Amino acid sequence: MEISKFADEQLVDEIAAGREATPEVDPMRLIEQVVHRARAGAGVNFDVFESLIGANDLVEINYLERGLMAARAVCRINVAAPVGDGSDWGTGFLIGPRLLLTNNHVIDSPEDALKATVEFGYELDAEGRLKRTTRFRLSPQDGFVTSPKDALDYTIVAIAESSEDGATPISDLGFLRLDARTGKTEVGQYATIIQHPDAKTKRISLRENKFVKYGDDADPERDNFLWYSSDTANGSSGAAVFTDAWQVVCLHHAGVPDRSMIDGEEHWALTDKTTAPARIAINLPVEKVKWLANEGVRISKLIADVQQRTAVPGFARSTLVDDLIADATGVKPFAGTAPAESIIGPPLIAAAPALRLVAAEARRRPTRHTHPANYFDGRVGYQPKFLPVEIALPTLGANALRHGTPAKVAGAIDDVLRYQHFSVVLNADPKRKMAYYTAVNIDGARWTNLERGNDVWFYDPRVPEELQNGDELYGNEPVPSKNYFDRGHLVRRLDPVWGEIRVAKQANDDTFQWTNCSPQYWGFNQGADLWQGLENFLLYNTDDEDVQASVFSGPLFRSDDEEQRGILIPQFFWKVIAVTDKNERLFTSGYMVSQQDYALNIPFERLPIGPNSTKPGQNFQVPVAKIVEDTGIVFADDVLTADVYSGPSTGRALRTVADIEHPRR
Repeated sequence: MEISKFADEQLVDEIAAGREATPEVDPMRLIEQVVHRARAGAGVNFDVFESLIGANDLVEINYLERGLMAARAVCRINVAAPVGDGSDWGTGFLIGPRLLLTNNHVIDSPEDALKATVEFGYELDAEGRLKRTTRFRLSPQDGFVTSPKDALDYTIVAIAESSEDGATPISDLGFLRLDARTGKTEVGQYATIIQHPDAKTKRISLRENKFVKYGDDADPERDNFLWYSSDTANGSSGAAVFTDAWQVVCLHHAGVPDRSMIDGEEHWALTDKTTAPARIAINLPVEKVKWLANEGVRISKLIADVQQRTAVPGFARSTLVDDLIADATGVKPFAGTAPAESIIGPPLIAAAPALRLVAAEARRRPTRHTHPANYFDGRVGYQPKFLPVEIALPTLGANALRHGTPAKVAGAIDDVLRYQHFSVVLNADPKRKMAYYTAVNIDGARWTNLERGNDVWFYDPRVPEELQNGDELYGNEPVPSKNYFDRGHLVRRLDPVWGEIRVAKQANDDTFQWTNCSPQYWGFNQGADLWQGLENFLLYNTDDEDVQASVFSGPLFRSDDEEQRGILIPQFFWKVIAVTDKNERLFTSGYMVSQQDYALNIPFERLPIGPNSTKPGQNFQVPVAKIVEDTGIVFADDVLTADVYSGPSTGRALRTVADIEHPRR
């Protein structure tokens, strides 16, 4: 184990204070951590907030499952030394396609890398027996970046595509994404380390591990590091240090012993409450030394250093390393991956059925109306460049992620479900299971009037059926002809129905996916003529005869939504419509409609009676900025600045289309 070069009393005092610290409750930093967690794929619920502020240490059970997935990417490293000198051991982990990260003091040169053996799976199985390991060689000629051990002490090196025996591709082991953004943890929060201490079987450090010091704003050199209390040992060098969401926050590289000066010589405290000169203590078994903390290299600083080193003229560029930088800095995610997801790789499947952790749920055999897995192949979905002014899909802000995380889409590099002329981002929260938002392109000049026919709703095979509300939410009411909720289209059935007849028919059918459905009280849905006609009104009231529009819509998730049949029913729906005029100027407008009178005090398993049973929804035109604020669905600045609405910031009630503020002919 390397020893931290920082030995002053200030560091000792700060570490001691950090051991006693509870996480700071700064709302903005807390929101930042929640967003990081959601992006990482760990899920967010109320317990997460309590855990982050130190109120409890409970974690979701998926912490264990995700930990096993993360552990798959961790290996032990053996570097052969000159004859008679034995060999050195360390830990490393995969950080991208064919890339391994460890310490410089484990592998400090391409020559050392060529001599190294990398071994995955050196661990015990559930019955306490050693698993069969898989060995790989390193390929520094395909990528190598390093920082000296007295600087940031890291090495990134390419690894062979297949194991030494040719039986296992490196892609089978997945990798742990490095995210250069800060704000993933705080002093007082928990740390987890997966490592090979003393070259032993893979171990995990779980108990009494906390971050005790986070960088140092006053000292640029110290600011490169994090300090944490944990159990590590020789051989742990190069291990990944994680948050509870299994995001890598630093690279373990050194220990901080309890030092003191006696008679002008540095001594280290030992666990038997004696001391020994540092020159002797450094050679003692690590368990005999009293360690104040461990030290790791911050990922944000590590990535910045990689960028700087690879930009030097004459540096041997590597596509693998370039892709790592692009992914870690948010420029372009690795091909085939969802941006910011912390653990990448195939699902884990144990040999015994009782021990199966994750099956490929999106590929499992359907039990209800669904299409084949390849049914949606070739769908391009919503097109940002459909209008003369490009309008990108919105993003999910912190306010949106408070209510769930987006469902992962099989076969997609992001969380977007693409259909004919429209797209959907689905909320995977088990109490929501409906779209965060939909986005559709409408071409009024090429519109085709298809008859509705028989409504048959389908489950989308690209996400698990359990994440889609189906007939169980809408059926079995006392009066067969009127269920409490209608199956409400978020993308209106006729909006994407344009183009040649085959394409238009495909678009029509695509709207009957449960992912495009939201529960709307039957009286509200069937009486919302103004709401249903907004697109047509805006399309045909511009000065461009070749009318086109892009429309975004979705439910407004609120903490006071009431639960019906296990699902929180939205009280409001929102819509943002974008059109251009003949001069290619962009105009946008935002709307909300309320079914609040029906979505509160829902009568359980019976139809409503009284005046609310036929009362229409209330329509409002509101600033697009208010929709962003209320929903957390974040649109590009161009969409906000093109808003034609000039009324009160709280919105204006609409009685008829004559009340709409819009760019007229």
